[in-house]
Amino acid sequence: MGLEILWVILSLVGVLGLFFILVYATKKLGSGIGYVNGNRMKVIDRISLGRDGMLVVVSIAGKLMLFGVTGQHIEKLSDIDMTPEEYSERTSSPEAQNTMSFASAFAEVLGKKKDTEKDNGDD
Repeated sequence: MGLEILWVILSLVGVLGLFFILVYATKKLGSGIGYVNGNRMKVIDRISLGRDGMLVVVSIAGKLMLFGVTGQHIEKLSDIDMTPEEYSERTSSPEAQNTMSFASAFAEVLGKKKDTEKDNGDD
């Protein structure tokens, strides 16, 4: 009887040990997943578009770009004609909050893109 209890305790310790090893490994491997800001590429702003999509403003080598992101697809939508500093200034100051939000910046970019498409279509 004493040997059986020892066997059950050792089995329980082994299962718990394996569980904690798997939790540790999952945390270590999963730490690289998500929004990572590097030296040359940074996520400046993002807005959710429901459960599966979002718009993301990314700074890549000092240029701003707008990306559409879903669970299955990432697409560059447009370049933004501002530096990251200008974008931050226009979206972070209290005065600018009333006049310049992500939505208005997005509308501005879309307006410029439509104008560019009209100009290219006229040629």
